[in-house]
Amino acid sequence: MAQINLLEKVKKYIEKENLLKPGAKLIVGVSGGADSVCLLKVLLELKNELDIKLLAVHVNHGLRGKEADRDQEFVVKLCQEWSIPVKVYFVNIKKLSEKLGISEEEAGRKARYRIMENVLKKTGGDLIAVAHNREDQAETVMMNILRGSGIDGICGIPAKRDRIIRPLLNVSRDEIEKYLSENDISFCTDSSNKGVEYTRNRIRNELFPRIEELFDVNPVNQLVRLSKLASEDREFLEDTARRLYSNVIMSDSEEIVLSAEGLRSLSNAILKRIIRIAWERLSNSRKNLEAVHIDQIIALFRNNRTGKEVHLPKGFTASISYDRLIFKKRGKNISRLFSYPIKREGRTIVHEANGALDSCVLSKEEFLEKGYNGNNKESSPVQFFDFDRLGNESEIRSRRAGDRIRPYSKAAGAKGFTVGGKKLKDYFIDKKIPVEERDKIPLVALGSRVAWIIGMRTSEEFRAREDTKNIWMLSWRNFEGGGEQKYAED
Repeated sequence: MAQINLLEKVKKYIEKENLLKPGAKLIVGVSGGADSVCLLKVLLELKNELDIKLLAVHVNHGLRGKEADRDQEFVVKLCQEWSIPVKVYFVNIKKLSEKLGISEEEAGRKARYRIMENVLKKTGGDLIAVAHNREDQAETVMMNILRGSGIDGICGIPAKRDRIIRPLLNVSRDEIEKYLSENDISFCTDSSNKGVEYTRNRIRNELFPRIEELFDVNPVNQLVRLSKLASEDREFLEDTARRLYSNVIMSDSEEIVLSAEGLRSLSNAILKRIIRIAWERLSNSRKNLEAVHIDQIIALFRNNRTGKEVHLPKGFTASISYDRLIFKKRGKNISRLFSYPIKREGRTIVHEANGALDSCVLSKEEFLEKGYNGNNKESSPVQFFDFDRLGNESEIRSRRAGDRIRPYSKAAGAKGFTVGGKKLKDYFIDKKIPVEERDKIPLVALGSRVAWIIGMRTSEEFRAREDTKNIWMLSWRNFEGGGEQKYAED
């Protein structure tokens, strides 16, 4: 009965967690120990029913000498008996751990997953199956508690993450050994598991027995239950964070821009998840961003000091600019500088600003006949200028050092508008235009004198007046869904 019960239990867990689909090709990690041998046998028994294909992978760490070689020989022989193809690899884990500056335990884990992922790609596999069980789950949760982890760490090991599945995660070690014993299946015993050299071993062999002795509770059951409860809470928080992320996102392309004002109204529990979502979209992974980085980012936008930035892993930065939290590659300039001479009549396409400028010279009579009055709002995409003052050698371009504008105002000599005009940089600062946006704004200019900050402001110096003989009508239009080709055909 043990065989039927365990097979049914694993099958139901696979279905419940939606771990695999019919026709899946599985790369199965097999160390030779009880857990991995049980996993391989269970998947073999369910192979036809689940319609799956199996390929075993064994990694020799080279840490236990003859014992490691024995495990390798055992796995190869077992796979031959069960008619399962197997690939064997050797990695000098001691040397790798020294090279990476990490423990042998961590180096071994990294090597195993890297090798299995490579096999997955080379063989066209679908999933990697590993043999973590209930005790592994409890040990992982305890390790994370001791590290001071948050709710994500308390959730422990997921049944599925990316292309890695764990079909035995709800099966106890006792159930595994009982299954193997009743079916007369042998396995290898890793002598290092009985020691206390590794953190996981100390938790398994010393801490858990001591907890059970002192408090008369099974720590495995309690920690597995804790992980399930934490997972439910995490799912709610994650769903909430993703929903609220859409409320604060301002740009989500080469750089991520979030509303700092919107973020300040949120609780830290949601804030931290939103920051991790932004990091994931920026770096294509949630790895490497640590709690200290998140705390620095939160302090950054709470203080709202424009120009300040935090250096993040993998060459990224988080900076604050006029109530915008910006994530981008360090030193990367998203904007491209541009400059095009403006045609007296016709169309000037500006690829970098994603739009085009149409120009047309009108006589005073034509201007009046068409019903124009020249009182367009400053934000209007159509403006009227004195061609004789502006038309010769004018250009549409991005900003340059030394640019000035004399903003048009009905009140002559308005405060701050000197005869020589106002520095364009000062104008942008006053209007709180983010630094990273300034190079993208198209300008109509004659030399360093700006006639039109398109969509924002015109100059008193070049505007059409009652005595203007040749009125230059300039019309700006942004490219829409079809891009410049569609616009050119209009």
